[in-house]
Amino acid sequence: MTPNLSTLGDPPAGMSRRSFFRAGGLGIIAAAGAKSLVACDNNRGSDTSLGEVTYVSFLPFDTLSYAAEMMAIAGGYAAEHSIDLQVEEARGTAPALQAVISGVGLIARCNTIDLVLARQEGQPLVNIGTIGRGPAQRINFSQRNRLSSPQDFVGKTIGIPSEGGSTENNLRLTLQHGGIDPDDVTMQVVAPTPASWEMIGRGQIDGFLTSPDQSFLLQEMEDEADAVVLGDLAPVVSDRQYFVTTEEHIENSAEQVRAYLAALSDAVESIVDDPPSAIATLREEYSFSSLDSDSVAADAIDVQIENFVNNDEPDPLYTEADIWAEGLQELEGAGFIDPVEDPDSWFNNSLLQS
Repeated sequence: MTPNLSTLGDPPAGMSRRSFFRAGGLGIIAAAGAKSLVACDNNRGSDTSLGEVTYVSFLPFDTLSYAAEMMAIAGGYAAEHSIDLQVEEARGTAPALQAVISGVGLIARCNTIDLVLARQEGQPLVNIGTIGRGPAQRINFSQRNRLSSPQDFVGKTIGIPSEGGSTENNLRLTLQHGGIDPDDVTMQVVAPTPASWEMIGRGQIDGFLTSPDQSFLLQEMEDEADAVVLGDLAPVVSDRQYFVTTEEHIENSAEQVRAYLAALSDAVESIVDDPPSAIATLREEYSFSSLDSDSVAADAIDVQIENFVNNDEPDPLYTEADIWAEGLQELEGAGFIDPVEDPDSWFNNSLLQS
């Protein structure tokens, strides 16, 4: 089994559907209650000669936002590419990235702002694959107090998962693009689950952000609940999700990194090509509220597919240089980051299977 990382000191030394798809530190990683969510006997009898690869998740592994990672395990793709894929949970993006930088984990996921800020602090992180090609998070609100445009947010209180995190940054950027001063909106940390709906009823918040599956689950539970995709409020190019590793890992563990990306690419294609079969496969290995609901799972998987591939970007995980550069320019123009002199050196498509 993968060890609890919180106990460690220093780290150890034909046409597919996508062809026509529509357009903190290590001390707080994997606390005592958290666990590795991948069973030791989950290799399905396949060769795992490349050994264990640890993926560090910045959220609990109970959301279909991680459908691709889950499918790589449940569908046997990791084992087919000769790796024993293990998952460890960190409490947020910063500790997840720190785990990879320190060598405890090999790969993590983050968005554009997280990656660029880390690079500008001198951290040697590299984008090795685009897993989310557009905004997916949703603002949940009551039909009696809708938040359908940026102007509706002025003077309101919005729940976010963490202070100063990527969700807050993306919300601020979206509001700014919509012509609203983000400081005119109060942001409060709340749980990114349907449980926060009660705070709307009590008047403590006017809305809150969640992943798509949690939003769909809320709407299934509450007749008055409604939502809008964060990216629909105003166009944002930089709200994307990447798999990242370090330059040192690329040099010393290239085979394992390639195998991980190959497994994830196969997992993405299997989900895109046959969503119902993918849901059935995921249910063989996992069980949580949004996956267990037929309607919520179907809607959430559709959202993930829209983020995996599109008409302009049909190749799973491939990072388009022009879009990457445009995202960085957007963040620079908004004052979120300093100018980037050599953005192409911060991503690497060479580890992807051709």
